[in-house]
Amino acid sequence: MVRKSPLTIVICGVLLAAACAVSSALWLKLDSDQDNLISHELPFQKRNIEQIKNFGDQEYMFVVIETGGTESGKDKAAEFATTLALKLQKHPELVREVHYSMSAKDMGPGVLMFASADELRSFVNLARDFGPLGHEWFKGPGLAKFLNMTSGLLSGKGGGSGSAEMFAPVMGALDSLVGEMQSSLKEGADFEAVDDAVLGLDKAGMHYFFTRNDKLLIMRILPKKNFQEMDVIGQSLKFVRSSLEETRLAYPDVSAGLTGRPVLSADEMHTTDQDMTIAAIISVVVVGLMFMIILHGWLRPMLVMGSLFCAMAWTFGFTLVTLGSLNLLSIVFALVLVGIGVDFGIHIVMRYVEATNSGMESDEAVEEALIHTGPGVLLGGLTSVCAFYAVLGQEFVGLAELGLVGGTGIIFCLIAMLTVLPSMLLIAGRRNWFPSSRPRMATMPFMEKVISKPVAVLLIFAAATALAYPGFKKAGFNYNLLDLQAEGLESVEYEHILINDSDESTWFAVMTRPDLESVKSLIAELKNIPSVGRIDSIFEFLPEGQKEKAEILRGEARVFDGIDFDTRQAALVPAQVVSSLEALIESLEDLEEKLFSAGAKAELQVVSGLIEKADSCITMIEENPSVTLNLNSVQSRLVNELSSSFAWLKEVLEVRSVTPDDLPEHLRSLYVGKDGSFMVKISPVGNVWDFDKLTGFVADLRKVDPEVTGVPVVVLESSLLMKDTFLEAAGLTIGLVSLILFLTSFSISYVLLTLIPLIAGIFWLLEVMGLTGLSFNLANFFAIPVLIAIGVDGGVHFLARWKELAEGERLYDTSTPVAVGLSFCTTMIGFGGLLLAHHRGLASLGGIMVIGSATCLVGCMIILPAVFRLIEKIKGR
Repeated sequence: MVRKSPLTIVICGVLLAAACAVSSALWLKLDSDQDNLISHELPFQKRNIEQIKNFGDQEYMFVVIETGGTESGKDKAAEFATTLALKLQKHPELVREVHYSMSAKDMGPGVLMFASADELRSFVNLARDFGPLGHEWFKGPGLAKFLNMTSGLLSGKGGGSGSAEMFAPVMGALDSLVGEMQSSLKEGADFEAVDDAVLGLDKAGMHYFFTRNDKLLIMRILPKKNFQEMDVIGQSLKFVRSSLEETRLAYPDVSAGLTGRPVLSADEMHTTDQDMTIAAIISVVVVGLMFMIILHGWLRPMLVMGSLFCAMAWTFGFTLVTLGSLNLLSIVFALVLVGIGVDFGIHIVMRYVEATNSGMESDEAVEEALIHTGPGVLLGGLTSVCAFYAVLGQEFVGLAELGLVGGTGIIFCLIAMLTVLPSMLLIAGRRNWFPSSRPRMATMPFMEKVISKPVAVLLIFAAATALAYPGFKKAGFNYNLLDLQAEGLESVEYEHILINDSDESTWFAVMTRPDLESVKSLIAELKNIPSVGRIDSIFEFLPEGQKEKAEILRGEARVFDGIDFDTRQAALVPAQVVSSLEALIESLEDLEEKLFSAGAKAELQVVSGLIEKADSCITMIEENPSVTLNLNSVQSRLVNELSSSFAWLKEVLEVRSVTPDDLPEHLRSLYVGKDGSFMVKISPVGNVWDFDKLTGFVADLRKVDPEVTGVPVVVLESSLLMKDTFLEAAGLTIGLVSLILFLTSFSISYVLLTLIPLIAGIFWLLEVMGLTGLSFNLANFFAIPVLIAIGVDGGVHFLARWKELAEGERLYDTSTPVAVGLSFCTTMIGFGGLLLAHHRGLASLGGIMVIGSATCLVGCMIILPAVFRLIEKIKGR
């Protein structure tokens, strides 16, 4: 077929590749949802998906702000968090929620129920004092009137609210108001701040989310997610980080960083993408140079790579038709094809070079390459396909799809290397595109001396293997996902800070209960488990002793009856404003004398600053009375704020009980599902990334509730599932490969000889890993099926060529060892670039692939030929 229609084959292959490439670029999607990597039919994943649907996405980013554990540090951290939150809340299309504090209003109308009985009585007395003030205020609310009423309060003429405990809130509110007045008079009205509070009453009773040891302030940020992009939170993360950096510049003495599971995942994806890009560039350049040196020029390597690109494009088309999308694992199939698929072409081209070197014309050389190398390529390719198809049907959907795409891609590589590549070689040979001089055939005759004494060679390697055996027993598996991340990442460093310096955890398990009584029983049971840390539930927002507190509040709201909260504000009159400011200054000066006598230096400084601001306002109005109009915006904001505050005060005094239905939606949605069930969040004690602690934590929770779910459960189960899938795939691959080899030869000895490089290579790999401290992990374990494929492939080609040898002909005088060695080297170079990766998981993958390829290469290039030579001596050849 190749001889008759080479141009037709090439045109059809290229056109099909072009059609596949274009259609894939237009319609092939990326599914970057990690939840879709696991079968939704698995019980643990099914529960996780149902929990997310019921309670919504609660996978937060965490901004960790360090306080140093001091009061001044806490104040700075609170300012930092407030500034950052204001920036983030301006873009709800990128940030869904920001939680870092909670005010009295955030708690909803039932906030008073959280106070103690004594605190509640004090508040009721305060409300009684404010009742008459409210009636007076709403008869004609305005800026001047507020200042006059405040002056009365400060002097003790307006009621009993001039107590010492009221000093800080009153002074804070006054300072905010007079500061706004000063700014408006000096710079003009701020119409953009029309809805902003001027007294800060909405921040009354503000509680910030400090950790129990007060060393950290935690901000929880819920980002928008886009699962159609590889970087699910890319835009949100970029915005949050830029806002965080701007806030850092404004507060240079505050240390803060961003972490959390979605941030770690995004950083991991970004790091691995960069690392794989660099590794790909290194491998392409180095492999290309090696090809050109061994294949004598650039054309033959280009033909191999062109055939490979055709196969890759066909694979994209196949993926579009069968799956419609790539997931976070199957997307790496291209790297796999570069590492394995190109090997098929190497064998074809090397045999073609050998044939032309012996004097054959291009047609004969292509036929020689296909007839003698094609069966070995097919057999080697079939074993590689087994390594990938072995995961088909597994419940780890991500790996199963990678197996389907990767295995089918290898089949396409076989087709391309057995049709498109020889067709291009034939066309190039017929048209004399290759250099006129015959290429030198690359051989390795010096290796004949190395294996000339096979018994000695085998004994030396047996002794070395025995000496390294302790390393074999040390080889292990590291489940810790944090150990895979790049060192020095902010997200990793602050994850460690959270683990070491707080009771917080970015992971929490979830249990659900149908009613409040069962929630209460569950919490009591969980508190007795040593591995359980924080327990968060709806009871955080359901106060105790509600009957007693309702009795205290009974009828108190009547003090505000008859007030019209929508009364129109009074007109601004410059003289009235000046007069009210002068009255305020007079009251503040009286207060100054009392503070001076009491030796209250800090309070005295606050009052003095306020007097200076008020005096500045008077000066500006007297110099230019028309600037008083600039205060219209301040007065409107003041009136609106007090109206809403008095209305809210009346509302909270009317509350008699607090149930889940009474809570604000932003609180209720955290713990109450769409079906009415209640969520209990359970955080572990200690480092949840430690797999032993994670296993113990989940085991303890399952004793309480076998259907517990959440990130810890999903991570534990998916990690174990991935490991089991890899082990099953490795075992199944070896079984299938052995069966295929036996069916090919119907000879047990053939199977054992072919597997020698693989068995020796994997055993030595485990020994080296144990001696060097390199462990298997969830990022590098897929190396084993790949190593099985390339290890068997080398044995197949060596054994096939050995059987072809004529009397007196030596294996290392042929091109096969160079072709096999080149195949191993391309794999080592392709994955070797990962050794430079910042991502420790990828670096370990590169390490295992390089070491494993090297050990399999030694097994193939030395051990197997030594066994061949020993067999020859036994048979007397």
